[in-house]
Amino acid sequence: MPKTDQNTPRSHQYAPRSQFMELASSSAKDLYRDRKGSFSILLMFLFFFLLMVGLNYTINIGGRNAPVVAVDSSVVLYSEVREQLAASGLKTVDAHNADAATVTVKETEQGVVVLLRAKTNSQWLQVAAAVERAGYKTSDYTVIDTLGDPVVDILRNSLAGVSCIGLMAITFMGTSVPLTRMRENGTLRLLGTTPANKLTFILAQTPARLVFGVFVILTIFITSLLLGYTQAAQLFRLLGTMTLGLAMLFALAYLLASRSRKPDTINNISATLPMLVLFASGSVLPPRMFPEPVTWALDCLPTTWYVRAAAADLAGDATSTEHIWLYWALMLTTTITAAALATRLFLWDDQEHQ
Repeated sequence: MPKTDQNTPRSHQYAPRSQFMELASSSAKDLYRDRKGSFSILLMFLFFFLLMVGLNYTINIGGRNAPVVAVDSSVVLYSEVREQLAASGLKTVDAHNADAATVTVKETEQGVVVLLRAKTNSQWLQVAAAVERAGYKTSDYTVIDTLGDPVVDILRNSLAGVSCIGLMAITFMGTSVPLTRMRENGTLRLLGTTPANKLTFILAQTPARLVFGVFVILTIFITSLLLGYTQAAQLFRLLGTMTLGLAMLFALAYLLASRSRKPDTINNISATLPMLVLFASGSVLPPRMFPEPVTWALDCLPTTWYVRAAAADLAGDATSTEHIWLYWALMLTTTITAAALATRLFLWDDQEHQ
């Protein structure tokens, strides 16, 4: 092998990169040049995330008074609950002064109840967090007021759905739309004349967009840890769910773009789907509000599988925890099937139909 020196042309000093690396690099440069489009990929996620944070603060935190908590002696983990309340700096009263309490923790036949005195406008999130730290799971207690109306943590209940919206924006709006536009303007036709194969090209679009996926995942992780929704030990399972969900959505996005010719149509679909997902997942409207056939149809959506699997660790959903392996299996099957179909059906140009 000849030695290289200063007189050796640069093209002879370095071996050419693989097709995958060249295509991935080109995709990353396109995203970097289109900074406005790149930011718009995360805009939908940031909008809904901040919306839920604002709603939760307005309804459950802002303008509410510090709670005065009474723990009924019927509570099995009575001592533990009181210790956690004290550690949180919350004011507690004994049974003799229970009338002065604005929040009462008691045991019933249905489990532990965190009871808010109606019209006292008292905070309760810290009380619920103390109950969980004492050893109760989210499914072991309910939060209601003295009128019987349920009280919910809006951010916690919607975090799984919001994460799905973020991942869908990256995969559909940030991937399907650009690929369809490349087919429309003839870029894919030119790429079809090169030695690059379809699978390599499809996979090469993924690395640059994974950066946005990492941003969404880290945002959800940090939020859930800071607010006590998820324990550190649960993060590995949550990471598995979100990674598998991201892979599934990428596969579905590539399938959608495999033969699409109208970027405007795909853009409209990509903007509408996340809204439908948020309502279909049960994060906004409880599933029991829908007729049974509609509920059954929503249960068959791949996005519903992801949201419920994520809710096992973000919302402490006991039912989702029991079925998380089923959701993972369904997502993995969908990923493999959609990826195989996307590769098989992908067209460089409409002329391939002929």
